[in-house]
Amino acid sequence: MDNNILLLKYPNTQLTELTGGYTNYTLLLEGSDPLVIAKVFNKNNGDAKSELHTLTLLNDSGVSPRIHDYFEDDTSSYIIMDYIHGINGQRFLDQGDMDKTRQIYKWLGVRLASEIHTIKHKNSHSDLPIIELMNGIDSLDFVPSGLKDKVKHFLDIHIEEDKTLIHGDFGPHNTIVSDNSMVVIDWEWGGWGHPLQDIAWTVWFVHLHYPDFCEELSDIFLSTYRLHSTLHISEEAVKAFAISRVLNILNRIQYANINVKTEWIRRLEWTLNTNFVG
Repeated sequence: MDNNILLLKYPNTQLTELTGGYTNYTLLLEGSDPLVIAKVFNKNNGDAKSELHTLTLLNDSGVSPRIHDYFEDDTSSYIIMDYIHGINGQRFLDQGDMDKTRQIYKWLGVRLASEIHTIKHKNSHSDLPIIELMNGIDSLDFVPSGLKDKVKHFLDIHIEEDKTLIHGDFGPHNTIVSDNSMVVIDWEWGGWGHPLQDIAWTVWFVHLHYPDFCEELSDIFLSTYRLHSTLHISEEAVKAFAISRVLNILNRIQYANINVKTEWIRRLEWTLNTNFVG
């Protein structure tokens, strides 16, 4: 990828690719002051604008990295934001550091309930996509018909909706954690939607990837969220929104290889058969 535009705008810096939680192609601009990263998208990728508008909405809140600039060249778009010092939150789970992990799940509940979901669509003019409870399963030809019928059954639900800001892929994997703080990163799936979009995905993630700890961590997260919100959280609703989030990904992978499709069909079936709220 040609990064000449970055070197022209930020001379005397060295570009180093980052991993450890960041999605897309993310570069650290070593030598910049303040220290910043460039998140690079294909110019035609609509997720770039979603992240740009979300970060702009949250700028200086402490919830997300502070944004400094946005520009494009012939092929790419670039979001320049603060480099956040710390460790990806999922790493503490992978290392079995349960004391820190419990703290992270409390922080997830607080951040989501009191600092993200308090931002209401009706009070904002930010140009973000509307994210609905997704159905549209019939258009996915690679999903078996039996699963489609089960999906329709679980999504046949009425939920009163007051749209708030949602992250779209919320969980420890999209956080940078230091000793006493947590910053939420990777907002490219952000938009306006029901708070259960984020709540369901957080408990879905820990149930799928960390079944030995899922009940304890889900309880910590949900209990903390409820301390800061009056939102009613039921098993039926969480299941519906978890299915909806999986359908969102299934729509995104329609042209992926057969192994990717097979894995996400497996995850859809697993979601249909799993209880997420005790």
